[in-house]
Amino acid sequence: MTVKEPSSLYTVRFNDCDPFGHLNNSSYINYFMNAREDHLAESYDLHLKDYAAKGLGWVVTQHQISYIKPAFVAEKVHIHSRVLEFSNHHILVEMWMTDEQKKKVKSFLWSRFAHIDLKTGKRAEHDEALLKLLDEIRVEHNGVDTFDQRVGAVLQSF
Repeated sequence: MTVKEPSSLYTVRFNDCDPFGHLNNSSYINYFMNAREDHLAESYDLHLKDYAAKGLGWVVTQHQISYIKPAFVAEKVHIHSRVLEFSNHHILVEMWMTDEQKKKVKSFLWSRFAHIDLKTGKRAEHDEALLKLLDEIRVEHNGVDTFDQRVGAVLQSF
């Protein structure tokens, strides 16, 4: 069975925090992007370096983030990800960070990625195998269409 919502455990690093010991706002995005890269490799055997060697990749076209509770230096956090939407040219990935016990949401992110040809810098179509994988792992978001609605729905689920 294909994993639809991979999760990884991370430790918040001192050098990623502000003087108050909170994970710096910009560092959240780095943690999310690194986690998603790990999830692709571990859950789907999709390695971005190898994919780039084929001349293809994704670029971020938009981030929407909500900071809900701070993550603190040396704290262990789980980062979860899932695909909400995709087309021949884009993917919408939803990610969220929780405490170690997975009881409190700390941050929530939507990232839109455009699939590109790395040589031309122009949009490229996903191949059939990738579209099949995306269809297998996509998670229905039950008619909740906006970022704020999704944040509310995820918070209610905790």
